[in-house]
Amino acid sequence: MITPIFRSTYSIGKSILTINKSSDEGPDSIIDICKDAGMERVVLVEDNLTSFMKAFNACSENGLELLYGLRLTFCNDISEEECDSEHKSIIFAQNDEGCKLLNKIYSFAFTEGGGKIDYANFKEFWDEDKLMFVVPFYDSFIHQNNFLLKNCIPDFSFLTPNFWIEKNDLPFDHLLSYKVREYISKNLQSSTSSKVKTICYKDKSDVEALQTYKILCNRNFGKQSQLSNPNLSHFGSDEFSFESYLEQA
Repeated sequence: MITPIFRSTYSIGKSILTINKSSDEGPDSIIDICKDAGMERVVLVEDNLTSFMKAFNACSENGLELLYGLRLTFCNDISEEECDSEHKSIIFAQNDEGCKLLNKIYSFAFTEGGGKIDYANFKEFWDEDKLMFVVPFYDSFIHQNNFLLKNCIPDFSFLTPNFWIEKNDLPFDHLLSYKVREYISKNLQSSTSSKVKTICYKDKSDVEALQTYKILCNRNFGKQSQLSNPNLSHFGSDEFSFESYLEQA
């Protein structure tokens, strides 16, 4: 079973899907996509908490369950000025109390941690009855250590993470899948892995629209990108679509 993981336009530069209702000329709606497909739950992962209330209200109004996750930068020690240990992890709120904890974690990361958090500080917030911890497929400590030669050292002594595995036809997907399973086998016998599909646009043909959007976002940060030479890392596939999810499901 493959779980669809949606991203929205609230995660700047990551998706062209909206939480609002679709319009003839506007972007596709995550809510409408899920309703049309007969789904009962929306799994939404964002880089911030800005979209939470809109997503919660939209799901409630349409009879959909919402599982909301925060994709946050972790590191070995937030006191390090030069940090080669930054990597992404995802924290899901499992209930109302979990939502409150998620907000506290987010606030700490962006007030005390300069936009990130280390495991020592995260441990102070952790509650396995209220939160769920996920190691994403891309940009995780496994991805960073094996492909970018970073020195990410996660501390899982107080939690049991779930590892995500994806298949999006990127050249390194197979090797990364192997590395994830190898890590679990050698280090965390009790941990589990799940097959997921990150969805950033509805149809495969929408990939060019996302490419254009990403280029515009990159330019805002001073990077030189253009359609003929986009300079977008890991942007070699049109598989991050709901159409691709339906083919794999």
